[in-house]
Amino acid sequence: MEEWISYLSQNEARHQSEFAQFLTIPSVSTLQEHKSDVLRAADWLASRMQSAGLEHVKICETDGYPVVYADWLHAEGAPTILLYGHYDVQPADPLALWQTPPFQPELRDGRLYARGASDMKGNVLLMVNACEAHLKTSGKLPVNIKFMIEGEEEIGSPSLPTWIRENQQKIACDFAASADSAQVSLQIPTVIVGTKGLCAIQVDLKTGKTDLHSGIAGGAVYNAIHVMSDIIHSMRDADGHIAVAGFYDDIVEPSAAHREMCARFPMSDEAFRESIGAAKLVHEPSYTATESMWFRPTLEVNGMWGGFQDEGVKTVIPCEAHAKISCRLVAGQRPADIIEKLQAHIASHTPEGVEVTTVPFAGSADPYLLEENHPVLQAADAALKDATGASAIHIRMGATVPVLGILKDNIGVDTVSLGFSGLNDGMHAPNESVDVAGYHLGARVYAYFFEHLGKSSLL
Repeated sequence: MEEWISYLSQNEARHQSEFAQFLTIPSVSTLQEHKSDVLRAADWLASRMQSAGLEHVKICETDGYPVVYADWLHAEGAPTILLYGHYDVQPADPLALWQTPPFQPELRDGRLYARGASDMKGNVLLMVNACEAHLKTSGKLPVNIKFMIEGEEEIGSPSLPTWIRENQQKIACDFAASADSAQVSLQIPTVIVGTKGLCAIQVDLKTGKTDLHSGIAGGAVYNAIHVMSDIIHSMRDADGHIAVAGFYDDIVEPSAAHREMCARFPMSDEAFRESIGAAKLVHEPSYTATESMWFRPTLEVNGMWGGFQDEGVKTVIPCEAHAKISCRLVAGQRPADIIEKLQAHIASHTPEGVEVTTVPFAGSADPYLLEENHPVLQAADAALKDATGASAIHIRMGATVPVLGILKDNIGVDTVSLGFSGLNDGMHAPNESVDVAGYHLGARVYAYFFEHLGKSSLL
C-alpha cells in the first residue's frame, strides 16, 4: 500500500475537524456585511495550505475578493496542473428552514450539515489533503501543482478574468482541474465533461408616462404587462423550441456517441422528475429530458413584474413592466452573440409607441466541452478506478462554471471537472450537506490523480 493511503486514513479525523472549522466562517461574497468573513476565509485557507507543505502561498489582491495561490514545482519532467476552487459561499437565507444554524457544522448520519459543505469548501480542502499526504510521506509530489482558489464564484467571478490575464505566467500550466463538480453517487464515479454557458438581460418596457384609470383609458391604450407577456410568449413555440431568430445557428449537435453516453446515465427521466418534485417534465419532442438538459440551450424568464402588487384590487392600466431573462448556452454558442439576437427579437416584437430597453447583466460565461480522449480526462478516469474499483461515467450538466471558459480563452488550457459534491446535497438551499465519506474519498482520488498525471505517457 502506498504510504500516502495510510496517511490519509490515519488523518481522517483531523481532516474532518479542519473541514468543520472552515465551515464556521460565513464567507458570503454576495453580502457586504460579510466582507471581513470572506477575507478571514482566505487567511484560513492560506494557513492550511502552508501547513500542508505547499510553497509560495500568497493571498493575491484583485478588484474584489482575493485569490489564494500556492504551488509546489519540483517534479522535474512532469506536467503542471492548476487546481481551481472557491472559498466563498451562498447566503444562508431563509434561516428558519435550517434544522441547525448554517455556520455551526453538525454531523448527522454520516453527513456534515453547513452552508458551503458541498459547494465547495470540502472540495477545496480535499485537494489540499491529497497534496499533504504525498508531501508528508515521500516529501514530494508526482506532478507540479498550482492552486488558484477564488472568493467570488458565487457572484459570477467578476474579478477573475482580469486577474488571470494579469497573472498568466504565474498560473501557466499544462492542464487544469476544477473541483467545483459532483459525483452521481459514491458507487458511480463521475467526471463532468461539459457545462453550459450563461448570459442574461433585463427588459424594461414603458407604454406611457403614468399608470392610467382602467375605466377611463381601458380599451384605448397598451397595458405594459400585456405587451411584455406577448414579447415573452413570442420567444418559444408550442414544442418549447426557442423562436429567437438564429438562436440555434452555431450549436454543436451531440454525436451518436454523446447521446449513447446520455442514455447510460443511471437515472431515468421519471426518477429525475420525482427527485426534483416536478409535476411534469416538458422538453423538445426529439430529445429526452436528460438530453435536453445536457445538449440543448435554454431561455428562461427568471422574473417578471409591473403594476399593482399589494393586497386587494387597484384598477389601473400599468405603464411599466420588467422582466429578467437568462439563457444557458451549449457548445458553439457565445454569450455576446445570443444577447444581440435576443435584443433584435425583442425590438422586432415591440409595438409602435412602446419604449423598450434591454440591459445585459455582467457575469456571462462560455459553454465548455472537454474532448473524450484528452489526457487529463484519462488521468481522472484512472484515478477514480483506482480509488473505487469502478469505471467512471462521463456526463454533462446544465449548470455553468465560468472558470472553464475563462481558462480556455485566456491561457489556452483544458480543464477536467472532478469534484465530490452529491447531486442531492442541497447546494444553495437550506440544510446543505455533504457525505463525509465522499470528502475522504475525494482526497484519495486526487492523490491517485496526481500520480497518473505525473506519468510521461500522458504528455
